[in-house]
Amino acid sequence: MREDSTTPDVSAIQLIDRSGFKSAMNSQLELDPSRTAVVTIDLQRKYLDQEIGQSPVPVADGARIIASTASLLDVARRMDIPIVHAYVTRRRRELDGPYPRGVLPYIRAAAAIGASQTPHRHTSYEPDRVIGSPQSEMVGALVDDRDLHVANKKSWDSFQYTDLEFLLATTLHVDTVVVAGINTDTCVYSTVFAAANRGFRPVVVSDCVGSMRGADCHLMALELMSRSIAWVLSLDQLFEKLQISQPME
Repeated sequence: MREDSTTPDVSAIQLIDRSGFKSAMNSQLELDPSRTAVVTIDLQRKYLDQEIGQSPVPVADGARIIASTASLLDVARRMDIPIVHAYVTRRRRELDGPYPRGVLPYIRAAAAIGASQTPHRHTSYEPDRVIGSPQSEMVGALVDDRDLHVANKKSWDSFQYTDLEFLLATTLHVDTVVVAGINTDTCVYSTVFAAANRGFRPVVVSDCVGSMRGADCHLMALELMSRSIAWVLSLDQLFEKLQISQPME
């Protein structure tokens, strides 16, 4: 690698096997349904509808996320575990001007030069999830009238500028958040760190998260979270922790 290069030589990095640490952490985790909530992040048509999505995840990932999350939410509802959907919507006024003022600077910079973050297709930088737009809608199969909604998310962190912390701590009285959603490497990652910083126990369900930036970004984020800040479980492992062997009939 040249000394003036800004790109790290990832091939020179030796990955240390931390499977023993992660296994030990997962084995000691106990879940009390009465102290647990499920939080979904940005499960909207922008990311999960291949026809109208501005930056959808790869097709196979989208199908996996929807199916796995539907199973997760079904079990949560049957066990009376509360569900909170956190997702972005923006007023048209927030998006006035040549570039969206309501969107983070890094995204604005990418839009300015037409750089695509999605390796499998070109990213569209149309106005981001304006209230009432099809792209802002949640996937219908994942929503139930009993669910709670935090629909004013504005950044990668679902806690920032929203009442998510109030809902979890004061209304629902939970200490553990089970996380599903998009994108693993940005909004999921940021929300999980924010949850841990607020004293919650974050549990990320690997089958229920994914990234528009591809499998490498998705897996890197899962690995980082599992090594430092969160429990990362498969859906089957989560069901085992909840003492059910399979989704309830």
